[in-house]
Amino acid sequence: MRECSAIELLSELDNALPEEGLILLLGEQNYLKEQIEKKFEEKIFKDNPNSIDYIKLAPPFTVDEFLNTISTPPFFSTKLVIVKDGENMTKPLLQKILSFSIPSFTKVLVITNEKDIQTLKGDFIVVKDYTVPLNKVEKWIEKKGRENGKSISNEAIKELIRRLDTNFYALSTEIKKLSSYVGGRNEISKEDVVSIVREIPEEDIFDFVNAVLFERKNDAMKMLQYFLGSTNQENLILFQMLRTISIYLIVNDLKNKEGMTLKEINAFIEQIFHIYIKKSTLEEAIKNIEKLNIQSLVKHYNMLVNIDAKSKTGEMNLPLALRDYILSEFS
Repeated sequence: MRECSAIELLSELDNALPEEGLILLLGEQNYLKEQIEKKFEEKIFKDNPNSIDYIKLAPPFTVDEFLNTISTPPFFSTKLVIVKDGENMTKPLLQKILSFSIPSFTKVLVITNEKDIQTLKGDFIVVKDYTVPLNKVEKWIEKKGRENGKSISNEAIKELIRRLDTNFYALSTEIKKLSSYVGGRNEISKEDVVSIVREIPEEDIFDFVNAVLFERKNDAMKMLQYFLGSTNQENLILFQMLRTISIYLIVNDLKNKEGMTLKEINAFIEQIFHIYIKKSTLEEAIKNIEKLNIQSLVKHYNMLVNIDAKSKTGEMNLPLALRDYILSEFS
């Protein structure tokens, strides 16, 4: 077994397919998982993503069905088998899959939201780490610019990161918009980013999330409509909602379980999210936590993660899903 980060595996795939036949993608970072899957697809099938050798499996399936899928020789040179929703497999079945010897003509990706499992020794790769060093983010943005036929100035890259953090889905979307916006120009500048990539003030997002959490239907819907109308960046809105609820959950643990001070809490949040929350906003968050049910917060977070995943696979229209999400909380 070999363990590596998502970024390390993506870099490796730029050059060649890994020797290991099975790759296990753990955790909930859907975008980087999608990038790994896409990279395997491009590497194996090039311009033919509808190849008969590209097979997707989802539980329930039996051990025999899995073995038959991976063992049948491909029509061409290599077979790619994607096992979706691995968290719905029984642990004995997952452990059995990890123990198999994968034929040299097959590559298997097992994708699961599980964060950790008891693994066996074997010839496979485990990806748990989806964190991205800042210099890797900058190189990724440069690469996305090149894919869209543009270069991006250093100042523009820094401004993109300041506005969108490491939300790769939002970054990818905005780079496409910027590439179209600059037209015949070769370089995307900081001024272009400021003109095109809107940002939502921290206080507005906290007010919006509070309206949702405290079931102020009219306020929440008005703010959502304003955000969608003025920024047209539903991916960024969802990202910031998820981050805000994550902050609530972290603040609850650090304040009530660890006994940290406001300053210590803010330093911890800054280390994770690279943002510094205003003291007044943090004080209000702490007061709100006392009125909220933590299980309800977790439920909100899980619902938004589900929307995030399904919107990226095309199963949901994100603006409509956000409206339905708010309405469902008040129905």
